[in-house]
Amino acid sequence: MSFDDLKICNELKFAINKMKYTTATAVQLKTIPWMINKQNVIVKSHTGSGKTAAFGIPISENIFTGKSKGALVLCPTRELAVQVMQELRKINSKTKLNVSAVYGGHGMNSELREIKKGIDILCATPGRLQDHFRNRNINPKQFDTVVLDEADRMLDMGFIHDLNEILEQVKPRNTNLFSATLDGKVAKIIQEYIPKYEEILLDDEIIGKNILETHIKVPQNQKIDALLEILKEAKDDRVLIFVATKRNADFLARILVKENYNAGSIHGNKTQRARETALHKFKTGKTQILVGTDVAARGLQIDNVEYVINYDLAQDADTHKHRIGRTGRMGKNGQAITFVDKDGSITKAYNPRGRRGNNNSGGQRSNNRRSNNSPRRNADYSERNGDPRRRNTRRPKNYSQRDGDSSRSNTRRREDSAPRNNDSPKRSNDASPRNNDSPRRSNDSSKSTGPRSKRKPFYKQNKFKPKFGKSKSE
Repeated sequence: MSFDDLKICNELKFAINKMKYTTATAVQLKTIPWMINKQNVIVKSHTGSGKTAAFGIPISENIFTGKSKGALVLCPTRELAVQVMQELRKINSKTKLNVSAVYGGHGMNSELREIKKGIDILCATPGRLQDHFRNRNINPKQFDTVVLDEADRMLDMGFIHDLNEILEQVKPRNTNLFSATLDGKVAKIIQEYIPKYEEILLDDEIIGKNILETHIKVPQNQKIDALLEILKEAKDDRVLIFVATKRNADFLARILVKENYNAGSIHGNKTQRARETALHKFKTGKTQILVGTDVAARGLQIDNVEYVINYDLAQDADTHKHRIGRTGRMGKNGQAITFVDKDGSITKAYNPRGRRGNNNSGGQRSNNRRSNNSPRRNADYSERNGDPRRRNTRRPKNYSQRDGDSSRSNTRRREDSAPRNNDSPKRSNDASPRNNDSPRRSNDSSKSTGPRSKRKPFYKQNKFKPKFGKSKSE
């Protein structure tokens, strides 16, 4: 079915034809009619199915025809917010609706200038949007339609409280949710804020149809050599490499640059301008290789990616699916290569302590301390306890047994010291073994030898005299 058959205005049809969208996808055919009729929709769809146009066309149609005041699109990452804004601006090239985006990583001045011009559709990340709400730069009541894009990703990133606060402030008439999964925390959001909705589930899975997936068993110390061999086969093709940590992304990009490859990196520690620049160069072909963390795995539309390489394993199967979904898009062929461990698994083993595995680099922050059950740690403790010269030795349960005298108390005393009676006077400070010529001050005022001479203050000692003139004391 083509977009000309949909009941939308001519301005949107002209813009869609200019974008070379001829045939609507399955999610677009099922979603657009419901959203135009102001019905809530819950869409479970995979990546690359055309979700942006699926909600962008109906919300633009409703605002342009006066059925809606404004729309708010919440995105999990900054890159996705910018991408959705650019897509919606293309759709509204003839309707002249104001489409803006607010996200963190840069100053608010440019966003405030766009807000003063008026906003019809706002693409935002939850954190920056709350900042504007607190500063009263944006009125939450100006939006009556909310779209939660990649809702499962937002909840995985810990935005559950932010979403609750935003939805409580906006109180939209229509709330639409797009997600890859509909269980867990996503189900709680649906139950609390979307009581009536139309559920749209896509049966067929596009990921894997045009993708040749290969698993290669590579030891940790040979991963770089294996990667360089794959890049030689790729030649001038565009390659996207996924790693687990931000440090590893920069490290691998530097190695590839030393090997005369045009490579860049993208991760959460980079500034927003650096992230946008790296992504723009990769999309336009100025950079052949992009090394990134999972920030580039969800929602980003990067065309003509021939190779996807999982240098480090993904945390779960869903993340792995979205990683390899960056290639083989829009009916084109692609290759996905994953460096696996000895057991051949494509995801990391679950580690409740959040420590790195021995066979892969990356993951959560590591803890270099050995566990209590490790044999080497137990051996260290046994050697330490058996050596009496060590300071950190463990005391026996009965400390008196150490010297062979059970009558002694647990506090160690000198053998030559006699027990002191409570009635005997305390030892004064002047009973010192040192024999100095100058008398020592005692705590007892009766034993003092005489009045103590007062010492001059520091500023009257004339230790530091001026080079020119006389000091005030003189």
